[in-house]
Amino acid sequence: MPLVGFGTYQLPIDQAECCVREALKAGFRHIDSAEGYNNEEGTGRGIQAAGVSRNDIFVTTKLFPGYTQWGAPEKTYEQTVQTLKRQLTQLRLDYVDLYLIHAPLSELRLEQWSALVALKKSGLTRHIGVSNYNEERIQEILDAGLEKPEADQVEFHPMCARINLTRYMKEHAIAPIAYSSLAPLSTWRTGEGQGGEVLAGMKEECQLVTKEIATKLKVSEAALLLRWGLQHGYCVLTKSSKPERIRENINVFDFEIPDDDMARLNRLNRDQAFAWAASGLDPMQVDPSPK
Repeated sequence: MPLVGFGTYQLPIDQAECCVREALKAGFRHIDSAEGYNNEEGTGRGIQAAGVSRNDIFVTTKLFPGYTQWGAPEKTYEQTVQTLKRQLTQLRLDYVDLYLIHAPLSELRLEQWSALVALKKSGLTRHIGVSNYNEERIQEILDAGLEKPEADQVEFHPMCARINLTRYMKEHAIAPIAYSSLAPLSTWRTGEGQGGEVLAGMKEECQLVTKEIATKLKVSEAALLLRWGLQHGYCVLTKSSKPERIRENINVFDFEIPDDDMARLNRLNRDQAFAWAASGLDPMQVDPSPK
């Protein structure tokens, strides 16, 4: 799995096509998608248009498990299998490299996980994992005697460092993947309806420290936050609709954050998540009872 991936959240279908194509041309080889993004048709067209060999691209996508409180029916085993088949058609792919359950929002999550295990055996996905799962939810899978998740994708940045979960994943050899790495920045999700303004007042100290260190190291603030995630052992995801930003955000391997600056960034941790705040939901804390 390439350590830096390009995400497609909140991109309309046509924009997803253009941005994915641009990202692959800029050197990205990991594309992160999801059923819930409602743009996989565009993502698939972008992958196809880029002209990069399928063997050189790592594609991640996610199952939206359903959530009764949003009026979204919970997916059964068979519906989970059919969902990936439909996603593959939209993505114009024969398989994905990593298939995740987007969040533990369903009471049928163990049934859904069993379906992912079967999908891996069938070759429709090469690896399987979860997203927004805490230690308890991962342990639930292990206690059921089911195959271990190979990855967990969670919000991760200096204000949301998930120290205990990170340690747990390392102990169980589960690959950590960071989304919303740039959430502390004032430029994050500034478009109308994107929700970046929620809890924005909590970020001021982090923004000051980030700007100071980025200026000292002569890198962008976005590159600094992505590099921070890398130095904590995470694969990091980034998204932009601007070609120059797309190209800039992959250049995170030509510098290193010194230990003292890493420590300053680490001290900003508040265990505060921002990505789902506009929805009024913390997917890490939802607790539907298993069936």
